Amino acid sequence: VTFNEVERWWLDRMVSVIASSAGLHVEDLDDAPFTERGGTDGAIRDLGDKAAELIDELNAELTA
Repeated sequence: VTFNEVERWWLDRMVSVIASSAGLHVEDLDDAPFTERGGTDGAIRDLGDKAAELIDELNAELTA
């Protein structure tokens, strides 16, 4: 799967939060650093319907 620059911004920050917090929840998108791009609404805007699925995948892969 290839991600564009905007999608990579979200994914890179999600990975960073998961690495430091041992997990990411949808509610975390309304905290820094995600708020600079619109929080939950921004994630849905930029990642579409796959936002929650990507969070679940990242959590599964990075906390295993």
